[in-house]
Amino acid sequence: MALRIGQILRGAKGNYELLSSLKGSTVFKAKVLSSPSTQAEWAMVKTAATADEKMCLRREYRNYRIEDIASSPYIRALCDTVSDEDQDSPSCLVFEWMDYDLRSVTAPEFRSNPRLPRAVSTAVLSVLRVLKTLNAVHTDVNPNNIYVAHIDGNAPVAKLGDLGNMIRDGSATQRAQSLPCRAPEVWRGLACQHSSDIWSLGATLTTALSPLMLFGPADKIIEGQTEAWCIAKIIRLVGPLGQPINNQTYKDEFELAEQLEVMDHPLGLMKLISRRHWRVELQDIPDPPVP
Repeated sequence: MALRIGQILRGAKGNYELLSSLKGSTVFKAKVLSSPSTQAEWAMVKTAATADEKMCLRREYRNYRIEDIASSPYIRALCDTVSDEDQDSPSCLVFEWMDYDLRSVTAPEFRSNPRLPRAVSTAVLSVLRVLKTLNAVHTDVNPNNIYVAHIDGNAPVAKLGDLGNMIRDGSATQRAQSLPCRAPEVWRGLACQHSSDIWSLGATLTTALSPLMLFGPADKIIEGQTEAWCIAKIIRLVGPLGQPINNQTYKDEFELAEQLEVMDHPLGLMKLISRRHWRVELQDIPDPPVP
């Protein structure tokens, strides 16, 4: 469904005016014009443009029909749906409004209020516990999909969202998860599992606490070889990851990563990848310190 700023959508429970784009033409901030089911002033409206996005939107809608998901206080609430007359599934999903995604919170802000990291950890771990009982994995825990509100107060709120990539535990046939938050076993070619989501949360918290680019390819200074660079950084941060599955592409990535991990910078005096153990990296962060 094509959306535009100023458009008014009529949902099953209320009406919504699109105010600003949050992500291209598919995610918008909306004003709640009328809805007997909520007193909120704002909402987030999501639609889909590509075939993959439409598949994820349908999956997300189905996932929210699971009672344990719909009732969780730690999952961003689905408030309403907008449907076209000729479609069985909704063309838009209307979610509760949250102030920020975690990516928008700076590292000093995240460190300055110890209640905020605690709220994020509690929320995401609570959701992952629910998913484990459902034999499901989120597969996309990262700063873009964790939402927070009241971050400066005594009771910050955190919730996990974006359930469109949620699948059965161990069922993935290709590498899942975003590059900075991808778990070692997924890099090795194994299916995403509950422990992989836990790793993603750990990588997310470490990224949110540190002003440095500890995970992912954002600081890559070589041409190409994105996967090998990410693997090499993890090796420097946590140690050896073990061997990949019997896949030549993965074997080549790991072989190069092991070389990058020990390689000296061409300008001398430091390693090409200068990361140290993750605990040391966090301990060396200046004020405010890691809580």
